[in-house]
Amino acid sequence: MKNSFKILTILGIPVYINISWFIILGLVIYVLSRGVFPSEAPGYPKITYLLMAAVAAILLFTSLLLHELSHSVVAKRNKIPIAGITLFVFGGVAQMEKEPSSAKIEFKMAIAGPLMSLGLALLFFTASIIGIYFKINPIIIVITKYLTLMNSIVAIFNLAPGFPLDGGRILRAGLWYFMGDLQKATYIASGFGKALAFIIIGLGFFSLLTGNFISGIWFIFIGIFLQEAADTSYKQLLMKKMFSRVIVSDVMSKEVIWVPAAESIDSIVHNYIFRYRHSSFPVMEDDKLIGLLTFHDVKEIPKSEWTTTKASDIALPITKDLCIRPRSHITSALPLLAKNGIGRLLVIENNKIAGILSQKDIIRLFEIKSHLDEK
Repeated sequence: MKNSFKILTILGIPVYINISWFIILGLVIYVLSRGVFPSEAPGYPKITYLLMAAVAAILLFTSLLLHELSHSVVAKRNKIPIAGITLFVFGGVAQMEKEPSSAKIEFKMAIAGPLMSLGLALLFFTASIIGIYFKINPIIIVITKYLTLMNSIVAIFNLAPGFPLDGGRILRAGLWYFMGDLQKATYIASGFGKALAFIIIGLGFFSLLTGNFISGIWFIFIGIFLQEAADTSYKQLLMKKMFSRVIVSDVMSKEVIWVPAAESIDSIVHNYIFRYRHSSFPVMEDDKLIGLLTFHDVKEIPKSEWTTTKASDIALPITKDLCIRPRSHITSALPLLAKNGIGRLLVIENNKIAGILSQKDIIRLFEIKSHLDEK
C-alpha cells in the first residue's frame, strides 16, 4: 500500500502504518477525550481525558492488529505467504500473496479474525468486572468497557456476509465448498459485499438528513471503500485465473529506456521524462544497474539544484521489491507492484536488465482478454 512505512515485524510478518491511519487515530482521540470519557467518568482534568483517549486508541489499534495477525498466522500455517499487515484509515488489512487452496482453509482464515476480536472483547469485559468488584480506579474501568464494546463491534461488523469482509469470506468458503467453483463463489460473495456497501451508504445519507454529520460522512466513506474492495477483489481473482499460463516475458517491454548515472536531473526532466513520460527509469553506470530513478524523487529536488544533482544521487537502491525474473508467473508480479508503489518492475536475467514490466501493461492485457472472452 502506498504512503506506508514499516514499524515492526511480528512472527516474521512486517507491519506497516499508512499515513491515513493518523487521521482516524486523531479522530478517535478527539471524540473520546471531548465527549465519551468525560460523560462516563466526570470530574477529571482535561489532560486526564486526553491521556485516557490516547491509551484507549492505542489499545484499540493493537486489537485491530491482533485481529489481522490472527488471519496471517492461519494463512502462514497453510502455506499462504503474507506480504505484510497494514493499518490504515479503515482499520487493517493482511496482504495475502495468493488465494487459499481450498474452502476449508478459506473458512479457517476468515473465522480467525472475528474469534480473536470476540476473545479480546471477553478479556476486556472480564477486566471490567474484576475492576468493578475490587473497586479499581474508574478510569481503568471506563477504558476496558470501551474496548469491550469496540472489539465486539469489530467482530460483528466483520461477520457481515459481504466480501471481502470476514463474513463474506466465510460465505465464499461455504459457496465454494458446495458449488466447487471459486470464481462463481467469489462473484456471489462480492455481490453481497456490494449490496452491503450500498446499504451502508444509504445509512450514511440518512444520518446526514437527521443531523448526524460526522457519522453520515463516515458511513458513506466506509460504504464506498467496501464497494470498491468487493469489486477489486473479484477482478483480482479473474486476473489471476486469466493469467494462469502467462509469464513475465510475455508481457514485459523489451525496449528499456535507461538514464546514465552521471546525467543531471535537469537533463533527465527535459530529455527523458518529458519525452518518454515514464514514471521511473533504470539508472546505469558502465553497463551496470545501480538504481531506479522515480518521478516522485525528482519532484522532491528543488529546481535550483537540478543542474548539480545527478541521477545516481537520488536513485533508489535495487531491492527484491523492484525486480522479477522473465520466467516468473505474472501473478507473482502483482503483489510486488502493489508493494513498491511505483507501478513498474525491472525484469532481471543474468544480472542484466531484460525488460520492464509495467502495471499498465498488465491492466491493458487484462482488458483485452476480458473483451475477447465476452465475444
